[in-house]
Amino acid sequence: MLNISKQSSFNLWEEKQDYLISSLVSQPLIVVLRISQDNLDKLYFDDMIYFISKLVSFDLKNIEIAWSSHPNWFLFIKELKKQFTEISFGAASLTDLNALDLIVELKLSFAMSPCWDMKLQSRARDLGQLVIPGVLSPTEIQQAVNFGYRAIKIFPASLLGINYINQINESIKPLPFFIAAGGMEIKDINSWLSNGYGAITLGRKLINNGQINPLLEKWLKEK
Repeated sequence: MLNISKQSSFNLWEEKQDYLISSLVSQPLIVVLRISQDNLDKLYFDDMIYFISKLVSFDLKNIEIAWSSHPNWFLFIKELKKQFTEISFGAASLTDLNALDLIVELKLSFAMSPCWDMKLQSRARDLGQLVIPGVLSPTEIQQAVNFGYRAIKIFPASLLGINYINQINESIKPLPFFIAAGGMEIKDINSWLSNGYGAITLGRKLINNGQINPLLEKWLKEK
């Protein structure tokens, strides 16, 4: 049996999964943003605050900020959380155990990793921190499901193709909630959702010439 502390952390980990899945069922999109080196160096928030304000105006729910080892990254995310309490913030591209401790301290709703790393996942679960793994093969999918994941990230999804889930759905049951990531654009959202994916993460071509891509605005308005 788990001790009381581990049981509490496990329950929190489960609750964060429930919350993320529920949020993505309502709005199946996670926007991934990256803070420029210059903005991190200067702790210059205006650009990011402008973009997120625009996304909030279209009622976007979930935003991932790419993890950086820059010493100002923690302060930057802390300020964004303070500014936008209505947004569920996550960290993208998490692979480092030291970074995991910062994520926990920031009390982020979730994080995502590009790979399946048992050491990272075990530590995250013990801390009650959701770190959705990026998986590629049926073996990795099964490992994640056996670990307790009901939501996983297929990465890179564009490499595997839009029909990947249909090709494996007879061999893995029950299927988890699949999040497609890597290589898609705004025009691809609806077609991937129609092929069994529960949600999409997008970072490419969302901002053009300092403005939110009008295709993204249109999609968010329709949803």
